[in-house]
Amino acid sequence: MRKTISAIALCAAAACVPGVAAASSAPSAPVSFGGSVARDAAWVGIRSLHGNGGQCLDADAAGGGNGTRVQVWDCNGEPQQRWFSTDDGYLVNGLFQDMCLDADTNGGGANGTRLQLWECNHSPQQRWWRLDGDLAIYNELYLNDHNTVVDRDPDAGNGAVAQLWEKNFQSQQWWEVFAA
Repeated sequence: MRKTISAIALCAAAACVPGVAAASSAPSAPVSFGGSVARDAAWVGIRSLHGNGGQCLDADAAGGGNGTRVQVWDCNGEPQQRWFSTDDGYLVNGLFQDMCLDADTNGGGANGTRLQLWECNHSPQQRWWRLDGDLAIYNELYLNDHNTVVDRDPDAGNGAVAQLWEKNFQSQQWWEVFAA
């Protein structure tokens, strides 16, 4: 069952996060993101369940502009690992609060399409979804019949690549969303 994305903020995103304006209505069949934890928290972390589960989705703190690398790094609670999820599916970075999680359109949704930060512009490559009972995270632009998901390089080191990949039901595509 699919349902509308749930808000994880305690206030309206446009009022709380600079650079994020109200978006157009959600697509006809969006899915939930974040579950009950997300509904109760303003900010979330996104933890990879691959390996020991101690690494999180992380924006390169040395960046901040369009194209800033999003990677996997040891969870440390720093702002670059915090994401504000708007009720219409955008994930705004905690360190660079006018930048959203974005699937690079140059990759076309193919295996290896990189995740990056880009100025929030309410485009479909910046909308993220989850299915009930599924640990994968999907991108609206590159949904591909639910066959393309957020994936992390199986390398366990800091700086592991965060990318889109064909769904293969392996742990490098499993993510936990938690209050941050």
